[in-house]
Amino acid sequence: MQPELNARKILGRTYLNENRLADALDIFAKILADYPDDLETLHVLGNFYLASGDGKTAKSIYLHAQQLDPQNVIISHQIRLAEEVCDKDGVVEPIPTDLSAVSRLLQRLTGDTQRIREEDVVRAAFLLEKIINSDSPSEMVAAHLDEIDELLPALIELNVRQARADGRFDMAHSLRALQLNVNYQLTAKEGGAFARQQTAELPNIEFNGNILLLLPDLENKSKRMALLKSTLEFYGCRVTEKKDYLSGRDAKPDVVITSNPHTNPALVESLSALASDGIPLITDLDTDFEKQPVSHHDYNTKGLGNQARSNAYAAAISMSAMISAPSETMAESLQNLAQTVCVIPDGWSQHNKLWNKSSNQRSTINIGWVGASGQLEDLLLIRRFMVRIVREFSNTRVVIVGEPQAYRLFENLSENRRMYLPFVAHEEFPYLLSQIDVLLVPLRNTPYNTSLPDTILVEACAKGIPWVASAIPSFRRWQAGGIISESLDEWHFNLRQLMMDEELRRSLGQAGRQAAQLREMNNLGRLWLQTIRQAAKVDEAALSYSVLES
Repeated sequence: MQPELNARKILGRTYLNENRLADALDIFAKILADYPDDLETLHVLGNFYLASGDGKTAKSIYLHAQQLDPQNVIISHQIRLAEEVCDKDGVVEPIPTDLSAVSRLLQRLTGDTQRIREEDVVRAAFLLEKIINSDSPSEMVAAHLDEIDELLPALIELNVRQARADGRFDMAHSLRALQLNVNYQLTAKEGGAFARQQTAELPNIEFNGNILLLLPDLENKSKRMALLKSTLEFYGCRVTEKKDYLSGRDAKPDVVITSNPHTNPALVESLSALASDGIPLITDLDTDFEKQPVSHHDYNTKGLGNQARSNAYAAAISMSAMISAPSETMAESLQNLAQTVCVIPDGWSQHNKLWNKSSNQRSTINIGWVGASGQLEDLLLIRRFMVRIVREFSNTRVVIVGEPQAYRLFENLSENRRMYLPFVAHEEFPYLLSQIDVLLVPLRNTPYNTSLPDTILVEACAKGIPWVASAIPSFRRWQAGGIISESLDEWHFNLRQLMMDEELRRSLGQAGRQAAQLREMNNLGRLWLQTIRQAAKVDEAALSYSVLES
């Protein structure tokens, strides 16, 4: 391949990985203008047209590619896919070698994407039946173009189901791959959108007052509080940590931040003293304790089953000027308990050099799970898929972090195909992640699980590790760097795709790493400072990030 052509293709693929579709299309359109017989470029552009729903144009491009490589099985599959969505009366678009053609294709590709709902599949089936039975299908299509655009994912889903019903499983597999690959490119642009919305337009913020971190256990600080202290100090704040506060003995702070104070019920006395002194209190809750199940590994030490902790929890909330939480779903559930609830997501700190340390080269692809005993039922959802992947791909290995019982679930695998790593201090957690090449985060659809933040995905992205995860709200909002499994059936397929496609693993890891920069603590520090200023009434303006007020 000519060096100049190769460089242009690398640039085009880079734009695709960064979800810059307009730039990528422009690159490949110009390549095709200069190299009209380049097989890879024809394949890429054909896929774009197929993803946009224009099967007729896609087929014409694939047929050109097939003339160049008649034995190419992938192109043959793509031709059959294109035939499935061809509109007999449709017009073949010019191959996009000019700006107007690129613009038309881009408009179709970047329409809003959403989860395929069953009612949309029914609507799509009804619409297809109307078109097929119409005296003038072309007029019917023209009259329903907007609805067709809206239902495009559902139309592809219909084809997947029909292919399965007809026993054409290779076709169904290819269609599902198309469906997922479109989502990789189009919904990943939303990756980190939640964090971007929160940090994008915040001005540089300062706080000149004294901040007290009132913590239930100074020796075992939560990860949020440990990172918060160093971040606030980075911004020049005066921060003090204490386990209690006594009016008249201690200097009055301007703002107090306490974390999960109910875990040490004795803190209520200090909180009462602060409230009497008129000191504004921010209570940070890193878990939805009201939804935490009895089986959770932290329930006996942090849960609300103990009367003293339950009373302390209610008292802390009642005395708080603000509540901060790491996920929107959790914040919504707290809305009825507190006047003001703000969402400040979890982050990571570049000051911990382990986040940027490269992983050692290895001969295996390690698929990993991180969890504790209360999450064994979540792991059991996908255990059989993990075992199947290990048996199907000889270079794979299961890595279990944190829970020995989870490791024992894989005793039927030989020792060289599985590995166990115990939990370490949060500063060393990046090392554990570096032992994983694809992170798996299966979660059952329970109230507690749906309230969880996106922390584990953000941390995986900070290490450049692609992930496959269940479709809980915070994971959907994050999106970047991995694949959401909408149903249990998709877990094996998604895992298999990642095992077979090294470039996909690399591109997802790269996209995740880029998105994770938005959640580095220097960025989140501005959110904390704005929260502090609001609690201290330094700035009476409405918060410009995600705040929920009752």
